[in-house]
Formats: sequence, C-alpha cells, structure tokens
Amino acid sequence: MDNNSSIKFFLSKPILSIFAIAIVGLSSCGVAPSETEKVTTLSSKNSSTATNRSDRAMIFAGSGTNLYITRILAAEFAKSNPDIKIEVPASMGSTGGISAIIDGKITVALASRPLKKSEKKFGLRVIPYAQTAVVIGVNQAVKDDNITSADLIDIYKGTKTRWSDGQEIIVLTREPSDSSILILKQKIPNFKQVYQESQTAQRWKTLFTDQEANETLEKTQFAIGLSDTGTIASEKRNIKALKINGIAPTSENVITGKYPLTKVLTFVLPKEEISPEARAFIDFVRSEAGAKILEANGYFPVK
Repeated sequence: MDNNSSIKFFLSKPILSIFAIAIVGLSSCGVAPSETEKVTTLSSKNSSTATNRSDRAMIFAGSGTNLYITRILAAEFAKSNPDIKIEVPASMGSTGGISAIIDGKITVALASRPLKKSEKKFGLRVIPYAQTAVVIGVNQAVKDDNITSADLIDIYKGTKTRWSDGQEIIVLTREPSDSSILILKQKIPNFKQVYQESQTAQRWKTLFTDQEANETLEKTQFAIGLSDTGTIASEKRNIKALKINGIAPTSENVITGKYPLTKVLTFVLPKEEISPEARAFIDFVRSEAGAKILEANGYFPVK
C-alpha cells in the first residue's frame, strides 16, 4: 500500500547547461551517477532488511491473531528494557510472517498455525507461547447462545438461513488459509467439504484479516463469524462467543480439552541464532510475568 508520487522537472537550456557541468564535475571526482544510484539502492535495501542490531527496532510480524497481545507484551517488556525497540506491524498472516522470516526480512515471525511441510525444510525453530479458543462468534443482536456442529454445516451450505427468532443469518467467513478455518476443517465433521463448496460458489463474504473480521462482526447485525477468546478479551471486542454443542469456551473447558477448538500462538525463529535482545523478549513472554499478562488478557500460557 505504498503511495507513489511523481515529480516532473522542466529545465530551461541554461539550467541544462549547469546540470551538465555538475555531472562532469562528479565524473572528474570519480563518482559516476550510476555508482551513486547503486550506493543509494544498496543502503535502502539494507535499511529495510530486518536486523538484530540493538540500535534498530526488531520486527515481530505475522498472524493477526498474535498482533494485539504481542504489542501488549512488548509494551510491558519496554518498561524495564527501554533501549530495546520492538515493532509489531499490521497483519500479514501466518504465511506472510513465515515467508518474511525465511527471506530474512523480519526478526521473528508470529504464527497461529503449525508449519507446513514446505516451510519445515528451512530449519525454522518454533516456540509456543500462548493458546486461545477459536469461537463461533456472533453480533450482540443475536439471541441464540448455542450452535451445533450440524447447524454450522447447514449455515455454510445455505440451508439454515434464520436464527431462532426468525432473523436472517449473515455469514462472514475467512480465507482458506486462515488458522481458524484450518481448525474447523480438522475438528468439525464435514466442514472441509461444505466450506470449499461455499468458497467455490462465492456464497459468503470472505474477510482476509483478523482485525477486519472482528470489526465487521461487531458492526453487522445478526452476523456469524470467527474470532477467538484472547482477541475478544484483549481487544475488548463486543462479540458473543456461542457454545458449541452445548460446550462453552471457558478456561476450564479449554484446559481440560472438553472444548475442542483451540489454536496455539508461536514465535517462529530463523535457523540462525537470534540476537540477545530478541531472546530476552521471548524469555520475558514465557516467564511468570509474561504468563500473568497473557492470563489477564484471555490467553492461556504455553511452555
């Protein structure tokens, strides 16, 4: 989403003459314009590449599920480590973050799904730090508080179109690579097939980031979509989490495994050793102090 601007120079003949003299002068000093361009390009490239030097901000980027809580953790870490700078940019998804760490463009990737086979060959290291419950969320206007697996399948098929009070169900879904969709495909019988059919038919509105999905779900009356307990709590989202087959996504049900839909948030590290500063932040997140921050924001610490 870069903004490009173009500037046109209209040079008169006298100005052109001066410009020509300047070029000759540069050449006589042994600095040709082409070489100057090369130096500028290289400098720009190096400054945009993630680095582990302590005088530059470390970049932790990837899944939208991880963003807000990672920013909270980074802010707390900064209170006792003011010289260590951490940037957590807008969502690029788990896949985007993992690709960026493979290419050396960021310090650490944020992921909310396991590595794919094609990603494992790069020798990446995965460190889990939190768990959250994937929820079937609804706009607060919806009166229902429970949904069955069969209901969800029928909604995606387009055969169940009304809530119990007769209001039309507005379906908001996510793209095929989304980590919550992957969990539903694994855990809900027949969901994989009906989801693919609905995508092929372009039956429902597809949203491509966690932030957009949560904001749209909040604002759209009688809508159903996907969220997670950590995001709802930490971002104070006005979204109602439905019970699934009568089971609520409570702490007890998640910890015991009774609630089936969960995903783990991870740091994905390059094969090479990371900087002491990056390691210090990860150690803080996995410490007792980090665990308290995670729990206070609706997440479950993972060691």
